[in-house]
Amino acid sequence: MKPVLLDTNVLSELVRPLPDERVSAFVEGLRAPLLSVLTLHELTFGAALVTDVARRERLMAWIDTVRHRFAHQVITVDADIAAVAGRLRAAATGAGFVADPIDALIAASAMVQGATVATRNVRDFEPLGVDLVDPWAT
Repeated sequence: MKPVLLDTNVLSELVRPLPDERVSAFVEGLRAPLLSVLTLHELTFGAALVTDVARRERLMAWIDTVRHRFAHQVITVDADIAAVAGRLRAAATGAGFVADPIDALIAASAMVQGATVATRNVRDFEPLGVDLVDPWAT
């Protein structure tokens, strides 16, 4: 089985008061899921925007837990990933699709690792040509 790289929306689902059972079961069934360093960026950015101080602190503590849990499974962006992402965005643009730079970097991270991206935002990643799975649809 190919490795799975979890998109930000998959991790965000797990911290909801009542996470979707399909998503929880999907993640629990993975041996060693991967994360992009960009997912940590997106989680931290979102949490930092929360105006309720107590909720923001809970989210930041949860992000620290995620960082420790996945410490050896976080993919950083290197020159190879950046180059692949640039080619993916260019190909998508040529096909009439405007790809988000972070999505392109996440897709490239998965491709370089030979992984599948787990995301609810399948339409955002399809034009990038990466293997996908939607945990909400399993």
